[in-house]
Amino acid sequence: MVKKTKTIKKTRNLEKSRQEILDAAFWEVFTRGFQGVSIDDIVKKTSMTKGAFYHQFPTKLDLGYALVDDVIKPMTYSRWIDPLKEFKNPLDGILIQMKTLIGKASPEELRYGCPLNNLVQEMAPVDEGFKERLQAALLYWIEGMEKELNRAKKDGYLRADVNTRQVAHFVVMAHEGFYGMLKGLNDPKAFNALYDSLKRYFETLKK
Repeated sequence: MVKKTKTIKKTRNLEKSRQEILDAAFWEVFTRGFQGVSIDDIVKKTSMTKGAFYHQFPTKLDLGYALVDDVIKPMTYSRWIDPLKEFKNPLDGILIQMKTLIGKASPEELRYGCPLNNLVQEMAPVDEGFKERLQAALLYWIEGMEKELNRAKKDGYLRADVNTRQVAHFVVMAHEGFYGMLKGLNDPKAFNALYDSLKRYFETLKK
């Protein structure tokens, strides 16, 4: 019993340490880029030693891959898909989430862009491991969006001939495009033009 308790405690401590590193690394990478931060930069933001870092992540790439798989992928889903389940018409939920998370975001927030999109732009062209994981994260988002759109079609909010997979692709890319444009233009007011265009597009899909 004592041995089992010690093993459980050790496992929990390792999980806690791993999460502390991921939390610190996420913000550093989000605000400075993956290539713009070093392991030393990240370690300084934690309570751990460099040796403890390497025990969790043997290389910086291992850390980057974990950020995509364990932080950014589920975070994207929880921000953009899970809330849609609360709406009878998911199309309404999509628009409200966009207005809440992008339209009402401060200029300071928008200047950093989208964590997923940032890494797609920075790392997908230069590292195959990143590319595969980022593609999987985008696919996970698209599939979640498609599921909600299929619900909308089943409940009579979309025309029967609407290709929900194509719409899901478009909506996800629109999200990323919104972030990219607002980040690049540094003009939050541009959101209204983009938002209105998406809203009009949704009208063409309705039954």
